[in-house]
Amino acid sequence: MQHTESMGDQWFALGVGTKDVPGVVTTTLEFGGSRPAWEMKDENVERMLMAWPSDSLLRASVLVAGKPEGKLAPVAVSPFMEGFSNTLTIRKTHAWKGGHAGEIMAEPEGFLPLWFYDPLFFRDAEGDVEGKTCEFLLSGLCYGIRRALLDELTVTEGPAYEKHALEWMKQNPDKTRLDVPALKIPLKGKTLIDVTDHYCEYQCRANIFEVDSFMFGPEKAQMKIYRFGIGFGNPEKPVYAIIYAPERICSKGYVPKEGDDVDMVFWMQGRVADTEGKIAEDAEPAVIPEPNKE
Repeated sequence: MQHTESMGDQWFALGVGTKDVPGVVTTTLEFGGSRPAWEMKDENVERMLMAWPSDSLLRASVLVAGKPEGKLAPVAVSPFMEGFSNTLTIRKTHAWKGGHAGEIMAEPEGFLPLWFYDPLFFRDAEGDVEGKTCEFLLSGLCYGIRRALLDELTVTEGPAYEKHALEWMKQNPDKTRLDVPALKIPLKGKTLIDVTDHYCEYQCRANIFEVDSFMFGPEKAQMKIYRFGIGFGNPEKPVYAIIYAPERICSKGYVPKEGDDVDMVFWMQGRVADTEGKIAEDAEPAVIPEPNKE
């Protein structure tokens, strides 16, 4: 696996090409805003996250940095998503070039650690944070999604199969190892998640809930974004994330519906909650003005 210090795939999922990213930066800096919790300043460096639109669940964000009281220059531009609150313990951090943006690996109770991009890395990873437990808002941006193809998984090797084989042999002492049937695992309504070749990116089969949609994008090029929740990990204390799926990446016109089982690939984002665990309220359709071309 590798860390990818780029936002190309994320912007592509939202229909924004490389040549259009400077326009996203211009628009966000001109029309966007910040919060005190998104700013840090000391004697050496000042950093601030700007986001636009102000009341949307999905926004464009630009991280600016520079010398205190000096000019702040853009150092990262990323989609900025509201998420569900989860209690996670930080295990590792990975700073991108410059140390302003970066990724965090944090562990939920009873499940494997998760890597995710943190748009407020400069704040959340400050100092010695390994072992620190925080409330993180987790979300995901889909690269691709379709209705799940299989309701059953056939397993013929691996630890789970070996355990199944031993139990089957005990119940069938007159049979041989060659007689052991494949292990059939029902998948209906279940969520399975695994990493891809890149940190912060996951392939996932999930049962989705609380499905809705909203419009997002430049005024003359609005696109529909589906939004829904998924839960995974320890069944007693699941990890929850809000997933955003642009209509343009949905396979063959698929429309997500409450209770669907889906196959998807998504990029995970997380940040320490700075609004007491609350997420932004639904607002009017998010319209990003065209960049000022003057």
